Amino acid sequence: MRRIRLFCLLPLVAVLFVTCAEPVISSISSGPRIPRIDDDTAISIITWNIREIDANVTQKTKDRVQLIMDSLDADFYCLQEIEQKSALQDIVDNLDRYSAIISNETRYDHLAIVYKNTSFLPVLTEDLFKNDDYNFAGRPPLMVNFVYSVGADEHILNLIDLHMKCCEANPSDLERRHAATNMLQEWLRDKLAWGDSNFVVVGDWNDDIYDSDGSGEYAFEALLEDPENFYFVTDSLAATGTARNSSYPSWPSFLDNILISESLFDEYKNSTVEVLRLDEVFGDYSSVVSDHRPVLWSFTPN
Repeated sequence: MRRIRLFCLLPLVAVLFVTCAEPVISSISSGPRIPRIDDDTAISIITWNIREIDANVTQKTKDRVQLIMDSLDADFYCLQEIEQKSALQDIVDNLDRYSAIISNETRYDHLAIVYKNTSFLPVLTEDLFKNDDYNFAGRPPLMVNFVYSVGADEHILNLIDLHMKCCEANPSDLERRHAATNMLQEWLRDKLAWGDSNFVVVGDWNDDIYDSDGSGEYAFEALLEDPENFYFVTDSLAATGTARNSSYPSWPSFLDNILISESLFDEYKNSTVEVLRLDEVFGDYSSVVSDHRPVLWSFTPN
């Protein structure tokens, strides 16, 4: 069996949805029994908009987020809407196997990537489009290049965390998401042309992949219409349109998507993608943690 060096992972499961694995209690504090999502040959990536790490964040919110992250034990947490950076850093400081990279150029609602520091080494961090961030609502996507090993071989994972412009109140909202997608697709195509690979773009896209309201308006055509190079691994979840599978259940809609580049298409074939319905674990989840559910993609690198 191929092993990812330095990984210590258990069988992939989701929280109270389809799992039959034995749950474990976090070492951080007492709380609900949350199954881990690890696998000793897999890489697990979670995208998660944590609304309640705001200017008035409470200790209860910090404890709850810490409990969840410690229990799930994912390799990466790509976070959005982090208003108080120091609160997130406090959480990560209490998780001894994790480190955090927090965006420097974001004007508000910061982006962050929390990663297992025993398994992944960040070698380059960049705030994309920081000099032209209007279409990204003043939140330049955060890109980090990570090195990891599979046996004796080293690999690169290019992870991009983003938070698109929200809302539909003004025509410019959709136009800005559309323009941001065009910018991103062009940038990624240039990188692919130069031989870079293994891009994973995750975050709060603030729109459905599909035309859920029948308006005929889309935001992500540039990526959807380039299937040779890009694919949303969350496609099947986003297509259902059901509240149970939504990442933003109060609407309901699927806003938190994960996109991969062509070099990861083979990994996708035997991967797992799940909405983690933590609101079914914690009755006060929406008021203490977030109005978004985390979304997981787990794959075995080739």
